[in-house]
Amino acid sequence: MPSINELGAKIRNAREQKAFSQNEVVAKLMEKGIDMSRETLSKIENGNRSISAIELNALCNILGLDINSLFSEDEDLVTLFRKRNFSENTINEIEKLQDMIKVFVYQKKIYNGEFKPIKRKPLWEEC
Repeated sequence: MPSINELGAKIRNAREQKAFSQNEVVAKLMEKGIDMSRETLSKIENGNRSISAIELNALCNILGLDINSLFSEDEDLVTLFRKRNFSENTINEIEKLQDMIKVFVYQKKIYNGEFKPIKRKPLWEEC
């Protein structure tokens, strides 16, 4: 699991690769209904403030990041929130959010032609 410092550094690196200023990212967050100051974004990037799932999702959308790329392969959002002792209700909501993100990523890859869905013969032809 990445520490808050590692997560913040990954967010900062992604922002810098897009050549966005912190003010530009904050403005884009406002367009998505996320109220965050430039100072708060700076605290997140420096590991001085944790980030909510909603904020993380919005930042990933703005920066073009796959949210799961921020975590190691054996760890996902559900595991992260479970380790931080969030309520089971919150974990269930995060799991739904994570599943929706995976579906969107899959659909985008199909749309972009990155891979095609598996085409199978109808079951009656397989026998």
